[in-house]
Amino acid sequence: MSDLNGLHQAIGATLETAFPQLATVGSYAAVQQETALPALFYGIVGLKPGTDPGDGHSRVIATFEARISTDGTRPQAVLETVSLAAQLMVLLRKQYWNIDFVEEARGVQALPSSTAPTTWVVQWEQVLHLGEAQWPWPNQPPGSLLLSFDPDTGPGHESDYKAAEDFA
Repeated sequence: MSDLNGLHQAIGATLETAFPQLATVGSYAAVQQETALPALFYGIVGLKPGTDPGDGHSRVIATFEARISTDGTRPQAVLETVSLAAQLMVLLRKQYWNIDFVEEARGVQALPSSTAPTTWVVQWEQVLHLGEAQWPWPNQPPGSLLLSFDPDTGPGHESDYKAAEDFA
């Protein structure tokens, strides 16, 4: 899905700009022995349906995860990892990656990995509006909603109906 490709590219570009001290930024990978550290790998780790917006889009709640790893042989490596995790949390505040189908990040949290103290996991959710907007009434273009109030409704009262914006 091209929407998701664009989102991942925007996330990667933002992270690379915000964290020039990272030797590696990537998506959907794990730290390998040859990975240059410090490193950050990010990606979507869960999807669940959101409330239907009623416009044809699918509202999907995506759970993202970023794994930050530092070189454990360096002094203060754990503190460096915690600092990077905190910086990412600050970056995620109100973050929507300048993409119109993405709502701001929410539920941001950071925890140490259970496998290594020099790896922390930052997790957050973002609502994505995927798909195309649909208007299932082809003979009535958007904006053609007319209103009237009882008893001036129904056949014979067509001239009593007004556009919603006329009531403002």
